[in-house]
Amino acid sequence: MSTYEDAIIEDTCCCRADAAMIEDIMRDEVFHGTLDWQTAAQFRQGARRAAKILEQNRELFENFREQTRAAFEQMKQAQK
Repeated sequence: MSTYEDAIIEDTCCCRADAAMIEDIMRDEVFHGTLDWQTAAQFRQGARRAAKILEQNRELFENFREQTRAAFEQMKQAQK
């Protein structure tokens, strides 16, 4: 888990699984880049905005995460 995820959990009161998706949404859809240049206030606001995006599109983000995990597992099996 990243240090960002700890802050996201604190800012949004979400679970760990959601924190990872929220972090991705913050990078890809809210800030369109890295998170290290955000002020604390911008980070909190971005986390809350990303949490709302997740709730509005939960099925989409959960499916993407499952497909990514499945592809990773297939690559691991292919390397054995």
